[in-house]
Amino acid sequence: MPALIEQYVVIGDQAAAKQAAELWRFGPKAFKTLYNVPSPVQIQQKAEGGTSLEEVMESWAIGTDPAIHIKKMRDLFETGVSIVNVHSGQPDQTRVVDFYGSHVIPTFRNPVSE
Repeated sequence: MPALIEQYVVIGDQAAAKQAAELWRFGPKAFKTLYNVPSPVQIQQKAEGGTSLEEVMESWAIGTDPAIHIKKMRDLFETGVSIVNVHSGQPDQTRVVDFYGSHVIPTFRNPVSE
């Protein structure tokens, strides 16, 4: 059975990561304590009050060096994950797609044997 994970990434510096983390502050507790809160306003208030930006970003791949992102993906695959859905909360989605398409995904392609 496939093991799927959503991995957050930021192609940029800590400031860019913090900007994205503000949008996804609820993430670390979404399925622990926030899943049954009916009000989006309450979810936001609880997330902002109980989740630091550092906690939000602790498992993210952040940086402009492809090696950071390749290592994160490789580590996930080594733990048994078979499908990684890359998710980025940064505004420039084209930059993320281009970066992963040019620098990360080619690293994981298996050469076709003849």
